[in-house]
Amino acid sequence: MSDQKRANEAPSVREPSVMLTDITSDLIWPRILRAPALALSPSRVMTGSVCAFLLSIIFQIATIFKPGEGEAVQGVYAELLGVLGGFSSALGLLVESVLKLNPVGFAESIGLVALLIRDAVMETPMISLLVGLPLIAILSIAGGAIARSSAIEFSTGRFASSDDALGFTLRRARHFVGAVVGPIIACTLLFLLIAIGGLLLSVPVLDVLGSILYLPALILGGLATVVLMLHVLAMPMIVPALAVEGTDAFDAIQRAYAYVIAKPLRYLIYAVLLLVLGIVSAAVFTMIAQGSIEMTNWAASFFASDSTSRVLTNEGEMGATKSTAHAIISIWHAIVELIAAGYVISLFFTSSTLLYLVTRRVCDGQGMNELWDA
Repeated sequence: MSDQKRANEAPSVREPSVMLTDITSDLIWPRILRAPALALSPSRVMTGSVCAFLLSIIFQIATIFKPGEGEAVQGVYAELLGVLGGFSSALGLLVESVLKLNPVGFAESIGLVALLIRDAVMETPMISLLVGLPLIAILSIAGGAIARSSAIEFSTGRFASSDDALGFTLRRARHFVGAVVGPIIACTLLFLLIAIGGLLLSVPVLDVLGSILYLPALILGGLATVVLMLHVLAMPMIVPALAVEGTDAFDAIQRAYAYVIAKPLRYLIYAVLLLVLGIVSAAVFTMIAQGSIEMTNWAASFFASDSTSRVLTNEGEMGATKSTAHAIISIWHAIVELIAAGYVISLFFTSSTLLYLVTRRVCDGQGMNELWDA
């Protein structure tokens, strides 16, 4: 049989097509693009919504006293507003510097957040204990449940039960809270030690001893500064480290710090990608939530009289039943807003979990599907 005849009789083979998944299967960064979709899980959004509700209660309790009810109350109220305003401005500067790829602004914003943490703990200890600690506890426990649930679904492909997520976090609540506040407490003790030593500088003769001891104090101050700034940088990965590894607080802190130090550029690239993706996703979800309220109000008042608008807006003369109706509608609006806030919280901790998994993969070579099973 001739070669030409064999070629004609050979079965035709279909050329394999190259899919997008074939190109990206060995890459790491495309997998973190699943964060917005994973954050949409009803259980995680519900957890985030409950977290937002509890946080709002803390803020309501903290601001229940208004200025004008005594000098002491005015002072506490002003301090609280100052602390919240400072953190809000610092975080806004941090996000802005990241989006603009401004390394100088980014470093300044990290240092500013570290200074604000120092000032909040040292200068307003009561607010830190009565407001800051409950906020951290709520965020740590809710975030741990979201992170654990996200890690299970992302790594194993199965949905996490309430015991897998919330039960897991509650059993290790002290580790989740301790991992976040532990380094802050350690730095506070260093600052107090320096402050006590600083008293020597105000006493004649002993001020010479204090000046000699200033060198070790300077070393302790530098150590506290580095720890605080590193803690701010590694903060997004601390809660996920506990959720993924099932370890204790000290090991989670050590892992998060080590990963940031080992691969800082890669860590920041992944963080920027997730931040941009998160801002867009949160904006879209919030726009849908707010648009739903506005569209519903518009449709409800399309055929109705002015009395319907008064019920919806609480403007004008209100009868007894209209006030009640407006109050009920306000509850529905609040629920929608809580769901939007819950998605933002779910998105943050889901993104942080994927950030931890990819950073761990780069630093340790550990597979992203490896998860500690309780």
